[in-house]
Amino acid sequence: MTYNNTDLYSLLSLNDCDINKDRTTFSVDKSGNITGYIYLNIKSRECPYCHSHSLNIHDRLIKRLYHPVLKGKNTILFLNQYKFLCRTCGKTSLQPNTLGDSSITTKGMLYLLNQFRNPRVTFLDASNDFFIPRTSIMTLFDNHIQIERHKLTEVLSFDENHLSGLTKTNYCCTIYDPISNTLLDLLDSRRKNVLEDYFSHVPVSERLNVKYVTMDMWETYKNISYKMFPKLEYIAVDSFHVIKHLNEAIDEIRKSIMNQYADRKDSDKAGIYWLLKTFHYFLKEDFDKIKYSCRPHSHFGYLHDKFEVLSHILNVSETLKAAYGLKEEYREFNLVGTHEEAKVKIPEFIERFKAFPRQEFRDFGCMLANWETEIINSFIRVHGKRLSNGPMESLNGRIDKIMDDGCGYSNFGRFRNRVMFGLNKDEPITYNKKQ
Repeated sequence: MTYNNTDLYSLLSLNDCDINKDRTTFSVDKSGNITGYIYLNIKSRECPYCHSHSLNIHDRLIKRLYHPVLKGKNTILFLNQYKFLCRTCGKTSLQPNTLGDSSITTKGMLYLLNQFRNPRVTFLDASNDFFIPRTSIMTLFDNHIQIERHKLTEVLSFDENHLSGLTKTNYCCTIYDPISNTLLDLLDSRRKNVLEDYFSHVPVSERLNVKYVTMDMWETYKNISYKMFPKLEYIAVDSFHVIKHLNEAIDEIRKSIMNQYADRKDSDKAGIYWLLKTFHYFLKEDFDKIKYSCRPHSHFGYLHDKFEVLSHILNVSETLKAAYGLKEEYREFNLVGTHEEAKVKIPEFIERFKAFPRQEFRDFGCMLANWETEIINSFIRVHGKRLSNGPMESLNGRIDKIMDDGCGYSNFGRFRNRVMFGLNKDEPITYNKKQ
């Protein structure tokens, strides 16, 4: 059966002046599947090459049309476009598609591109949903998603992501505003010359806005910040990275002590080796957040709760017990300390770590000394928030997820736009194609 339905025209946003209603038809088969053949009105017979008005219909092109309201529905649309032959110059031309971009309507294009505001959606997902080739979707994305860098703000966070094979250096630099939770830009390198060139093209009036910078312990970020931001007041090393180094130091101490009990023929030593290896995370994680269920062991019997486990671990070695105590003391101060208190406590911690009998903690003490000012600055609060790269670490995880879900990217520009469009709110869709 065939029919013409005004409601369908309205539903599909088809303009009456564009559609030839006399030839456009919709049919329904026995299963209820709707098939539509859409014909466009011929508005002009002018040749686009010689501008003569001597075009004859030469052939017809039929292609499938994609529209957002058809997603998940048993409806298929086909667009019929005429091919014209010019009697004057002999060249052929295609009837303009006034419905939208290529085989997808403008409304469909917006619907498709807005799917990428979800960072979990990949180009392959969109291809499967819209029955459009993956390469065509990537071209559509490149043509209409061109994200400009955001203006520099009062507080900047610098960090990097490892992107194997995507950039020459295998690292990208992320610039983030932790106050508004906005990714300001994504650069294809963290090298000094690249960052210096990038910020040199930012107006000085904008760079004057930057007063605080948070970062990991990459010396380049520190040097660039002092050089490019004239009114910079404080640089802070993120406390997350300090604690990470501290956990790595105590873990090395644990491994060294554990290896002294590697003789499996001795049941006592084997039990201690098992204890230190199995519960290695007890020395690094926040004890209050550790989840533990009772389990038996041939040497220790039943370990009823996590307090008993930790007690057995610390009784293995006085050095390990002292290291854990100092580590926990620093961690607790890191959670509750103020800027004024840090000016006193951080130098004290430096001396205590440097005087510790294990080289791993002495090295950590030297690291604290090298970044003492920046670590103390990390206790400063701006707009009620401590200077930290904490939000940035979450952001980096989502960037890595976009990379993994997409099974890798080969075009950094597309990857940058995909990340910023998916992670920032209200990034615009442009209508002008990329030149």
